[in-house]
Amino acid sequence: MVIEIEVNGRKIKTQKGVLILDALIANGIHVPTLCHMEGFKPSGACRLCVVEVEGCSDLIPSCSFYVEESIKIQTHSAKVIRARKAILELLLSNHTDGCLYCDHDKWCKLQDLASELNVSERKLSGPVRRKKIDNTSQTIIRDPSKCILCSRCVRVCEEIQIVAALDFLNRGNRMEIGTVLGKGLNYSSCISCGQCIQVCPTGALKEKSHLDQVGGLLNDHHKIAVALIDPAVYVTLGEYYGFKPSREFSSILVNALKRIGFQKVYSTGWGMEYQAGSLMNMLMDRVSGTDKGPLILSECPSVVRYISQSRPDLLSLLVPLAPGRQLMTHLLREKISKQTGRLVSDIVIVHLTSCIAAKDETVAALKKKNPDCFPDFALSTREVFRLIRQFGIQMDSLTPESQEDQMGPGARSGHLSAISGGYLEMLTRILMARAPEISITSEKVGKIKGPKDVKEISWETENKRLVVSSVSSIVQLEAYLKEIKNKNRKIDLIEVMACPHGCINGGGQPCRGVDRNLRNRLKGVLDWDEKYTGTPTLEHLDVPADINLHEEDIMASFVPRLITK
Repeated sequence: MVIEIEVNGRKIKTQKGVLILDALIANGIHVPTLCHMEGFKPSGACRLCVVEVEGCSDLIPSCSFYVEESIKIQTHSAKVIRARKAILELLLSNHTDGCLYCDHDKWCKLQDLASELNVSERKLSGPVRRKKIDNTSQTIIRDPSKCILCSRCVRVCEEIQIVAALDFLNRGNRMEIGTVLGKGLNYSSCISCGQCIQVCPTGALKEKSHLDQVGGLLNDHHKIAVALIDPAVYVTLGEYYGFKPSREFSSILVNALKRIGFQKVYSTGWGMEYQAGSLMNMLMDRVSGTDKGPLILSECPSVVRYISQSRPDLLSLLVPLAPGRQLMTHLLREKISKQTGRLVSDIVIVHLTSCIAAKDETVAALKKKNPDCFPDFALSTREVFRLIRQFGIQMDSLTPESQEDQMGPGARSGHLSAISGGYLEMLTRILMARAPEISITSEKVGKIKGPKDVKEISWETENKRLVVSSVSSIVQLEAYLKEIKNKNRKIDLIEVMACPHGCINGGGQPCRGVDRNLRNRLKGVLDWDEKYTGTPTLEHLDVPADINLHEEDIMASFVPRLITK
C-alpha cells in the first residue's frame, strides 16, 4: 500500500510498513549511519541515523522505526545535527588517532562522517585504550582499539556465515567485540572468508599483509617473480582508478605488473577449466542411487575450512581434486623451470586474489608437505592496488599488453569461476562439447551465472540424469542441505562459495560496505565472457607435452581441523 509522508517539508510516497531509513534512501535522501546494512535486521547500535518526528519528544533511530501515514520528518534539523555530532564525538573520544598508519585511511566510514558533520577536533577526552592486537590468524588481523561496536562484523559472521567467530563480550563500558575466551581468531571458528573486513567501517579488521615480502621479492634479481591472477581481480581492480567494472582491465594490469618487476603473468582460468574437465569425468562415473550424498565443490578455501572444522561429516563429499589455482601453481613451476633452466626453488609464485582465505595456503606447514602446489605469497585486490601505487605506476597512462600464453589454446570459460554459478556454466559447456545430444532442464545455458541465490540445473544424456546446483554463503549451504535431505532429493554436485555472489564479493575486494557494486562486477565478468562467443569449448584441455602431470598431482584429500591449533 502506497502512503504519503512529509520529509523536510516535501511530500514523498513510500510503501506502508517499510522502515523510515529505507523510505528515505529510496527517495534519494541521505541519512548518515554506521551500523546499518542492507538486507540485515536493524540493530540501532550507532544511533547516527536519528531523525526528528513531529509529535515525538525524543529523536528516533530511523533504521528501527516504521513509516506511518502522514508523519512529518526532519532529517537535518539543528537538533538532529547536534545529536549526530555529539554521538560522533563520543565515538571519537576513545578512538585511536593513528589514521596516517591505518589501512582504512581515506576509505574509513568514521573518517567520512567526521568530515560530513564537520567534526575536526577532539572535544571530548576519553581514555584511549590500547588493546592487544590479535594477529593469531594467517589471514585476518584484529585491532580492538579501533572497534566502535557497530556490530556489523558480528552480524555477518553469525547471519551469513553462521560460524559466530566474533561476538559481544562483557557489559557496560567494558563491552567489546572478541572471540570465545579471548584466545584469538585462529582458535575460533573463523573460516577466513573476510566478509567481516568488507563491512567493518573502520580499520579494526584487516588482512594480514604480504606486501613487504612481495616488495622485497621484486627487487631480488636471483628470483623469478610470477603473478598468478584470479579473474575477480581483473574486473574489480579498475574501481580504484575510475574504470567501470564492465571494462576488461587485464591487458593494462599485465603491463603494470611487468613494470614493477613480475617477469611472468598468468591467470588461474586455465587451471579452473582443466579441473572442471576432470570433475566432469568424475560426475559421469557416478551411479544413481548408490552415492552417499552430493559432491561439494572444493574450490573455495573458506568452505573447505568450514567443513573440516564444523561439519567433518561432509568431508567425504568434498570433490577430491586440487583447486585450479593449486594446479596452475604446480604446472607453472615446472613449465617456467624448463623454459629458463632455473631451479624450481628460484620461481616464486605470487597469487593475486579476491580471496583472503587463500593466504592460508601460503603457510610454511603446507608448503613442506607439497611445496610445488602452494603459492609463496597471496595479495588481496586491495594489496595489489597498494603495490602498484607504491611503485608509482599511473594506470591511466599505460597501454594494453598481451598476456602470456597460458598452458596452450582452448581455455575460454575459466574466468566464470569468479561468480556464483559460473562453475556450473563451465561444466555445462564441457558436457555439451562431449555430448551434443544433452538435454538441459531447469535453467537455460547462460542463465546459470546470474544473480539468483540458489541455482539448479539437470543434465540428461545417455540414459543418465545428473542434477547440479550452486549456492553462496554458508547459511545458504546449510539451508540447501537441509532441504534436499528433508525432501529426499538426489543432487550430484553443489558448487559452494562462502562469499555471497562469489569471488567478485570476496573478502579481499575493495571495501565499500553496502556500496559495493556487485551488479557491475557481475556484468564485467559476463562482458568478458561475451568476447568468447562463437569460440567452442573443448571436451578437455591438453597439458603441454613437455610437462609431466600425474594423477596424484591433481588429487586432493581433506582431514578434520581442530580449532585448538
